[in-house]
Amino acid sequence: MIKTRLICVSLTALALAAPAAAQEQTRTRTYEGPNVSASQTTTVNPETGTATRTREATNLDTGNTASSSAVRQRTETGATIDVVQTGPQGNSRELRGERVRTGNGSTFAGTATGRGGETYGLSGVRSRDGEGNSSASQSITNAAGETLASRSRATTRSEGQVSRSVTRSKAPGVTRPPRARGKRPR
Repeated sequence: MIKTRLICVSLTALALAAPAAAQEQTRTRTYEGPNVSASQTTTVNPETGTATRTREATNLDTGNTASSSAVRQRTETGATIDVVQTGPQGNSRELRGERVRTGNGSTFAGTATGRGGETYGLSGVRSRDGEGNSSASQSITNAAGETLASRSRATTRSEGQVSRSVTRSKAPGVTRPPRARGKRPR
């Protein structure tokens, strides 16, 4: 009889605790140093599938502040991401895109806007076959649709051997490809 009551009490406690686990969680970190003051706030809501992160850093000598905000929203087919970074002089850059799950991987399509207002198209594909073979490719295009940079990777497994190949390309005159991936809020 006592064991039955303990089991019922334990099960009741678990049932009441389950909804609390799915609640929104917010974590704030701060840093105060001799030259800079910084803070980061991360909020995750498992119920709505939203994760947000805001960061701000201030140079204590000049008062200049840089900030960033990122939002990742879960969707029926994957997730969307929206990142905005603002520098100390007020220049901002943005990254927006959507990842869509496929039967054996995912695709990504988005846009990036640089601090000078230039716009880039971003795309990527990932796939795997369940036997250890996988591939991925990314590309960056300019506003005219010309490919500025691309990268492809293929990994194959056969008879205990792993083979990996990576190819990269850049358009003439491109010294460094723009960043193709924003950081996901964690």
